[in-house]
Amino acid sequence: MEKQLMMRINCDDLIEVDKVKRYIAIVKQIRKLQVVINKDGVMMTTINASQEFIKTNPALNELNKLTKTLIALEKSIKFEMMDVPVITEDEEKDNDEPNVSDLY
Repeated sequence: MEKQLMMRINCDDLIEVDKVKRYIAIVKQIRKLQVVINKDGVMMTTINASQEFIKTNPALNELNKLTKTLIALEKSIKFEMMDVPVITEDEEKDNDEPNVSDLY
């Protein structure tokens, strides 16, 4: 992922390079939080002395905060335009997968 992002920015601009590195670090943290949420569940049972109650997983709040930060950071990164290859109809027909219209 890092190489793909670095190819889309001006690598001589150290601020942009730092933003991409922070972006990647946040993505890694989000993935770790998602693993914890998948393992422990969205709701957790908390036992406090003789009390037992169910509450939301605290990792959800952290996930939401990091996601908002990630979106804001992504918007601030000055991505350069990429050359996207144009696919002609002849090249599309070489694909063995059915078209959406073939499925109905």
